[in-house]
Amino acid sequence: MMRLILSFAVAILTAISVSAQSSLIEQEAENAAAQEFDNELRSPMVGPKLRAYIRAYMKSIAESLYREGYDIETMREGEVVIAVIPTDQLFAPNDTVLMPAAHGKLDHFKQYAQPDDRFKIVIAVHSDDTGSEEYLYDLTEHRTVAILDYLESLGFNPDNIIGFPKGNSSPVAESTSRANRAKNRRLEIFIIPSQELLAQARQSNKK
Repeated sequence: MMRLILSFAVAILTAISVSAQSSLIEQEAENAAAQEFDNELRSPMVGPKLRAYIRAYMKSIAESLYREGYDIETMREGEVVIAVIPTDQLFAPNDTVLMPAAHGKLDHFKQYAQPDDRFKIVIAVHSDDTGSEEYLYDLTEHRTVAILDYLESLGFNPDNIIGFPKGNSSPVAESTSRANRAKNRRLEIFIIPSQELLAQARQSNKK
C-alpha cells in the first residue's frame, strides 16, 4: 500500500497538450485522490455476522480515546473511529517539522500498531484557506509525510498506514474568524478494522 496518495493522474495526462494539461491534471488529480480516499475509508467491508463484534470493539476504542482527551467521531455506523487533533498542537505556523509536544499527542496511537496489525490507519491533514491552493496542498503534503514517518517510527506497518494531504479542500467551519480557521487546521486519524480484526471476529463467533 502506498504511504502517500499523490496526484497519480499526472502520469495519465502527460501526453495532453501543454495548454490544456494544467486544468485537466488539476481536476483529474483532485477527483482521483478523492475517490481513493473514499475507497480506503470503505474497505475492508464488515459482513453482517461480524458487525456486532466489530462495532463493540471499535466503540471501546472510541471511548478510550475520548477519555484521553481526543475529539472523536465515527463513521460506518461505528465501525470506523476518527480521532481529530488540531495541527496547531503538532506544528508551528507554516512549518512542517513536528514540535516536541506533538510526540505526546501521537504516541498514544502506538497501541494500534504492530504486532498483529488489527487496524488499517488512514490519516488526512487539512489546512485553513490562508494562502494559495498550491501552497496549502504542499504544506499539508509535507506535514502528512512528517506524521507518517513518526507513526512508522512507533512501529506501524507501512503497508497498513496511508496518508492524504487535503489542503483546504474539506473545511469543517466557514473561514469567518480565527477560531473557525483553527478548526479547519486539523489532523484526522481514521482507525479502520483490518482483515486481521475481521478474522478475530470470525473466530470469536465460532466460540
